Formats: sequence, structure tokens, C-alpha cells
Amino acid sequence: MATLDDVRTTIELARHGYLSTASAEGEPHLQPVVFQVVGDAIYIAIDEKPKTTMRLRRLTNIESNPRFALMVDNYDDDWNRLWWILLRGPASVLWPTEWRVEEAAAAIAALRDKYPQYESMGLEERPLLKLIPDRVTRWSASGSY
Repeated sequence: MATLDDVRTTIELARHGYLSTASAEGEPHLQPVVFQVVGDAIYIAIDEKPKTTMRLRRLTNIESNPRFALMVDNYDDDWNRLWWILLRGPASVLWPTEWRVEEAAAAIAALRDKYPQYESMGLEERPLLKLIPDRVTRWSASGSY
């Protein structure tokens, strides 16, 4: 079985993925996300794009059922270029009032380095998702990612 280190470069270069969470009752929820790898974790910011509430389903799901799946893939009409990576494990919601300052600062800096759109957003005042993959599955039509 693969590890995060085995797919780190591909994951770091990927521009987006799909985060799957489930409620305590097992109701699935799938959300497109952007993310960044820092150390052994993957961080997702809850950014300032318009939202109806800060009690987002992905946050409440993780608080009641911390297991996640993150799918990162590449589609191409040349099916020899198809690949996907599925990361699974426990997730947590890091609220600004509960942050370890150094961890949050490193995650936010890494997210801003990857996504310039975050430069003007006040991510320091919003929650972060922290994903710790403990299972990594990958597939590629060509054997390379």
C-alpha cells in the first residue's frame, strides 16, 4: 500500500480534489476543494467565498464522524494519461480559537503560496481542516503519476 510520501509530489502539484465526509448517520457529502500538504497533513481552508453559514456540512460531519476521503485525479481524453489517488483517514476541524499558532501559520502560508487567491483573504479568522491520511490508494493507466 502506498503512503503520503509515495504520492507527495503529485498531491502537492494537484490543483484541486474532492473531499468526501459523512454525517454521524452515514449521510455522504462530497465537496470540491483546494488543499496543500504540510508535513504529514493536508490542510483545507474555509475561505471567504460566499457561504450561507459557517456551520458547513463538511465541518459538522468531521466533528461527528472524523473519517474522510480525498480523491485527486487526472482525466484526459487520452486514457493512457488517466490516474487517481485516494487518501483516507481521520480529519479534524481547527477553529482559530483552538489553533496551535505555528501549525496554523505554516498551513496558511503554504496555502497562500499555492493559491494566490488566498493572499487577500483573512484565513487567520476562519477554520482549517486538517486531514491525516492513514491509507493511500493509487492507480494510473501508465504506471506513472
